[in-house]
Amino acid sequence: MFCEICGREIVGKPARSLVEGARLVVCQQCSSLRTRLPSFPDRPARPVIAPTHTHAPIEKLPKAVEESDLIEEYPTAVKEARAKLGLSQQDLAFKAKEKVTVIQKIEIGKMLPTMRLAKELEHILRIRLLVPRDELDIPAPPRRPSHSPGVTLGDVAVVRHKEGSDE
Repeated sequence: MFCEICGREIVGKPARSLVEGARLVVCQQCSSLRTRLPSFPDRPARPVIAPTHTHAPIEKLPKAVEESDLIEEYPTAVKEARAKLGLSQQDLAFKAKEKVTVIQKIEIGKMLPTMRLAKELEHILRIRLLVPRDELDIPAPPRRPSHSPGVTLGDVAVVRHKEGSDE
């Protein structure tokens, strides 16, 4: 705390003074220059209160959810299920405790839902968005006969080409 007259840090107990009609918090040196007002009362020390409840530490996601992935056609699945139930984007956002823009971005595929939101959407819309990784239909990359005995990046990577591009 600093003295409102001289600007020095107040060491010890601050005092109150009346200076030209204004009540100021001042140091002990400046309080002798002006009209003294009743000082600050001594405050009793606040008792330290132990918290009555403790929060359980945040646990990891269930193993079944951790080992799941989002289906590739999630935008259309969410949109169709929402329409089938007759919900608006605002209604779905309210039920999922999310913003409307988040639901809009998910439905157009510009945003991936978090695991928590995906589970919430599955529950609300009664659809399946998360599937175990071993159930996903991931195509195996085509194997080309190799001249060298080692594995190359082309043997491992799956390259997707944009349709309609002139390359």
